[in-house]
Amino acid sequence: MTNLERELDVLFQAPFAEFVGTRNGLAARLKKEGRDAEAARIRGLAKPTYTAWLVNQLYWSARVEFDVFLKAADRVRAGEKSMLEGRRPGAAHASAAQDRKAALDALVARATARAAEEGTPLSPALTERLRVTLDAIGAHGAAAARHARGRLQEDLDPPGFAAFAALADGTTPAKRSTPATVLPMPVRSAPNPRVSEARARVQAARGDAARHQDALAAAAEGERRAKAALDQAKARLAEVDRAHKSAQAELEAAQAALKARQTELRDATRKASSSEKALERAAEALEKVE
Repeated sequence: MTNLERELDVLFQAPFAEFVGTRNGLAARLKKEGRDAEAARIRGLAKPTYTAWLVNQLYWSARVEFDVFLKAADRVRAGEKSMLEGRRPGAAHASAAQDRKAALDALVARATARAAEEGTPLSPALTERLRVTLDAIGAHGAAAARHARGRLQEDLDPPGFAAFAALADGTTPAKRSTPATVLPMPVRSAPNPRVSEARARVQAARGDAARHQDALAAAAEGERRAKAALDQAKARLAEVDRAHKSAQAELEAAQAALKARQTELRDATRKASSSEKALERAAEALEKVE
């Protein structure tokens, strides 16, 4: 793995609210080092949606659970391929489906806990969006490169009609040149304009929800930092207040000591003056006697 690849891994593990700052800092450093192409590549990386970021954190911090889910999803995928080829599903397929659901639930629970730790709990809508993205990753298969390495940047939808056709003949949608012949596929009717419009509105609403969640996460992080700064300021103020009170006590003690010394000085001055006058009188008396 190159140094840049390692730095990319670190970038996608950064806290959600710090992604843009971390990305821009890395791009600036690479540019300063004369690595302009790499700097441009980094600067062009879009900030992940909040749910995509959570999926990335599952990849980095819950790899065992993530791999368990992918393996169970691959078993379900193999069972679905068998059904498309005309074979009946066996007990293994049902078991794999149960394992897949349990693993998916475990990942959603881990992501929900992580979101709470970040100070931005998941709403029901975002929880569902997270589940759909994880579900899509499982449906696409563990070998799909676009889901690898914990660098997801956007939410995913489950594969469509073409992907199921690909399962039937063992090819990918991009490699198909002739229609699938193993099973006849239903003829799709012309798209309903009302359905298309509704889907467009749903997609737009998802985008708005993701942007608003980003803003909410950034605001929550800003509030957390402001609270931390306030706590630090209060601690410093309390320390200054304690120091002020201590200094005030020292000042009062010094003033009292000065006042006492001044009183002693006045008494000593008065006694010295009296002694000088007595000495003068005694000297005068002595002169008279002599």
